[in-house]
Amino acid sequence: MKALALFAAAVGALAYVAAAASKCTADAPCFREGWCDSGPMFCMFSMCNVEKSFNSTSCWKPEGCSNQNVSFDSSSDVVAIRGYGGNPVTNPFVSIFEPNNAAVTDGNLVLQMNYDALNKKGFGATTSASHTFQYGRVTARIKTAAIAKGTVSAFIIRNDQVGDEIDFEWVGKSPNQVQTNFFYHDILDYSNSEYFDVGANTATTYHDYTIDWTPDAITWIVDGKTLRKLNRKDTYDSKTKVYKFPAAEGRIGFSIWDGGNSGSDGTEKWAGTPTPWTPSTVYKMFVDSIKITCAKENPKPPVSSISSATTTTATTSTTTTSEAPPTTSTTTSE
Repeated sequence: MKALALFAAAVGALAYVAAAASKCTADAPCFREGWCDSGPMFCMFSMCNVEKSFNSTSCWKPEGCSNQNVSFDSSSDVVAIRGYGGNPVTNPFVSIFEPNNAAVTDGNLVLQMNYDALNKKGFGATTSASHTFQYGRVTARIKTAAIAKGTVSAFIIRNDQVGDEIDFEWVGKSPNQVQTNFFYHDILDYSNSEYFDVGANTATTYHDYTIDWTPDAITWIVDGKTLRKLNRKDTYDSKTKVYKFPAAEGRIGFSIWDGGNSGSDGTEKWAGTPTPWTPSTVYKMFVDSIKITCAKENPKPPVSSISSATTTTATTSTTTTSEAPPTTSTTTSE
């Protein structure tokens, strides 16, 4: 199951520009999810829609892949996207949502989900790598939030504009299970998912989850054991004459969200429902470390300057209105 608009834009006090039928303007050049603005929230590669932006150079170029070992010992290892200065070396991860529910704590990247009383469901967190990634191997040591039905934890590689995705997911109703999945151009195909028993509770013990991605195959590995291998040649669709194999350069990310109270029957059945909440309930996903090995290391120079919009402190709201971009991710109903 996939969360659409995973890198959802946040409601803020800034003057976003509704894009309507026309393209963005020079003052707010980057288009994202129906809105225009400047700065990383709108302009980062794979978040920014090139065709609907002001011109072909408005969206930031991909940052390229860099071999990294991030142990999450420094608070600068993840920053709120508005405070991101455009240097993926200084800040290897950015937190996408506002309010920001991701931080480095006790040597872990901690993604937290709290109860949103207004919308009567959990408000979680999404973090995205500042470098882009296309082919290679990435291993993350993770303890999931699968302590109650309805909670969803995810470790993904995704291009938000193209809709290509490779992922591990965990749902609270099956804490000993990991789900592997892939998407080509956001086409929903249930046969792409395969489930595996990890042999332990994923919410109480850390495990090493690896995605090995080449132009010819994707391999999902847990604790050094191969669970699944997908060959590109096996994704050929004879009707469309297309290999439905994810190949677009994207970003590595982690997320936690409320599938049990999503309002979608299909999602709620998949995740378990309802997600149990009290005003003080908090669910957490922990990432102890991540190792990124690029098939070809090609980091680009950092973005040298960004809009003053990125340094403006915004007053946020969890209410989606017609006057600003949505705060939360939406989910598929099937």
